[in-house]
Amino acid sequence: MNKLRIALVGVGHLGRYHAEKLCQIPKADLVCLVDIQEERLREAEKNLKERYGKSVRLERDFRKVIPEVDAFVVATPTITHYEIAKEILASKKALFLEKPLSDSLEKAEELVEMAEENKIPFQVGYIERYQRAVKRLLERVKNPLFIEAHRLSSFSERNLDIDVVLDLMIHDLDLLCFLKGEAEIDFIHAVGAPLFSEKPDIVNARIVYKDGTTCNLTASRISLSRQRKFRVFEKGAYYSVDTIEKSFLEIRPDPTSKDFSIKREVFPEDDPLMEELTFFIEAILDGREVSPSGREALSSLKIAFKIKEEVEKNLKKVI
Repeated sequence: MNKLRIALVGVGHLGRYHAEKLCQIPKADLVCLVDIQEERLREAEKNLKERYGKSVRLERDFRKVIPEVDAFVVATPTITHYEIAKEILASKKALFLEKPLSDSLEKAEELVEMAEENKIPFQVGYIERYQRAVKRLLERVKNPLFIEAHRLSSFSERNLDIDVVLDLMIHDLDLLCFLKGEAEIDFIHAVGAPLFSEKPDIVNARIVYKDGTTCNLTASRISLSRQRKFRVFEKGAYYSVDTIEKSFLEIRPDPTSKDFSIKREVFPEDDPLMEELTFFIEAILDGREVSPSGREALSSLKIAFKIKEEVEKNLKKVI
């Protein structure tokens, strides 16, 4: 197989970007766009024809194209993930599913088990792992003592089917799980509040591991400005990533001179969406493991639901 035949399900705000990237990946053959809204399909089709000279089949039901493709990329609202992914996995087709896995932990676990039992490639779209600045940080950090993250966005009508934990904070929880592995959590304290939606739009979570590592994560979708910062402190070093600037900063003190060294790298041409889709496609064609897998994605989702429970519990105290 020289090319992977792919159907993209969902051509809304994020799905349109997926469609464009899939048209630019040499080993991808985007054969079909699927969406329940005819108008969105026509707009996406027009864009691909004008920009890439690409003609694709249009469908409103993804089931109709299952026999004709090797893999699916799903970029639909989270509340639809389970039903769509379950049918795709039942057909034993490879699946790239945008984060989070599901709006239910039980449903997410079922999807992962289906994929593993049938040895189906199942990658979850945690785009931050494919930021070059983030990769640099993950390579450098050895034993984090304190982790701090701020993920702030202005209010949008998008993704209101889920709260800010599953919408934004989940990215930082994925990085946290990558850094801490199977380390056991001691306790979680989290507070949050709904403002423009019925679900929490701003949440702060403090996570303390039994080995002493402490994490302070803030996610907001009601901020006046955007911010994407992830900072890690460990003995002898401080690291900071800004994925809006696409920058990585490393500071190391010199105990002898009482001075410090600063190393800053910027990756202006970085295209993490292209990177993660390319990885997914090449992994399937080459018979390699996808990353992050559904099993890996479960780790951060479990913490996310513990945070959600804490937020709801503390909200009840003040209402």
